[in-house]
Amino acid sequence: MKSFEPVKGFSFAPFVSAGCEMVMADHREQEWRQLISDIRRVYSGIVTYNCDKYQEHNVHWWDCVDVICSSGYYPIGKWEQELDRIEKVVKAYDKPFFFAETGCMSTVGSNTVPNDWSMRTGSDLKGQADWYEDMLSACDKRSWVGGEVFWSWSHKLYPPDKIEEEMNYEVYGKPAEAIVKRHFEK
Repeated sequence: MKSFEPVKGFSFAPFVSAGCEMVMADHREQEWRQLISDIRRVYSGIVTYNCDKYQEHNVHWWDCVDVICSSGYYPIGKWEQELDRIEKVVKAYDKPFFFAETGCMSTVGSNTVPNDWSMRTGSDLKGQADWYEDMLSACDKRSWVGGEVFWSWSHKLYPPDKIEEEMNYEVYGKPAEAIVKRHFEK
């Protein structure tokens, strides 16, 4: 296993992901092993794969990547339970872990199904903030969670007076931004 220091707040740059959320292909172990071997022939950096939520235990070839990654779109109030489940996989493979993608829209109900892009049920800034607090607090308790990459942060920022209208994953100017800042300042 390659060494990654420090575990909490580590930097994986540069790294390459062999794939992202390819649930229907996760079981094709030999082909993944071959792909990762092929990548390593031309790339000497860190190699990972970002599995979809709830799929961490279904990838049986974590041993051939350097880092275990997942998309963390778990409902509010379920983070401890999901992290307990993921921790078993991380410990079994003795690999660093981070969420390569996670987030929650600022719409009513999104914090219970944060990966449902179709929700356009009205603005809920508090619900988004509550979700980020729940997620980050749960992750902060686990030394093996090396970080989170938030989906998403647009290159085109909206005016601060329009945050109620921006019912998307961005946290810019929203109460969730202060929660993210506070957790990352720790």
